Amino acid sequence: MSDRSDELTESQSPGSTDDLLEETDRLLEETGGEPGADSGAGPAASSTEPSGREQVDPSQESAADASGRSWLSRLVPDRPSLSVPREDLFSPKAFLAFVALVSVGLFAGNALIPVAGRLIGMFAIAFLVGLATSKRRYLEMTTAGVASGGATSLLIDPWFVAAGLGTRVLAVGAATGLVAALAGYYFGRDLRAGLARDVE
Repeated sequence: MSDRSDELTESQSPGSTDDLLEETDRLLEETGGEPGADSGAGPAASSTEPSGREQVDPSQESAADASGRSWLSRLVPDRPSLSVPREDLFSPKAFLAFVALVSVGLFAGNALIPVAGRLIGMFAIAFLVGLATSKRRYLEMTTAGVASGGATSLLIDPWFVAAGLGTRVLAVGAATGLVAALAGYYFGRDLRAGLARDVE
């Protein structure tokens, strides 16, 4: 037995890991040991780190992360970054401009059309603004419609305020302004997007 192991060490040259494992199995079979005991330790030991943790294939890990991220992205919308300027969230200048424009449309519609003139005037102005502007300003347009609709309803119908119905007039005017401004701005932007889209 000692001659055979001497032969092995003399003829041994740096070979592959598979050759070494085969030689180890062959030696264990000759000594009567169980070949699976030590040979199984080789691959298992190669799959663990010195700290005892199992190594994970990076491609499998990245695939799991990607599937997890795609699953979560369907449920959770993208959050706006914290570095967004305040003017991109709400622009006071745009709000004041929209209040002035919607108020002009409201008074013009009331003067020209006796029935539902306010609603039509606000809708028309909001539609034109949505058609003309490139940035999305839904929040500014909506608040402008509520503010101008509520305030001008109190100015146009002062007898209702004198009769004690001021809160109702204010609520109806604000709701009318909200619906007219939001709908007009939405349809204006929708038409703008349709005109700007490439024809296939």
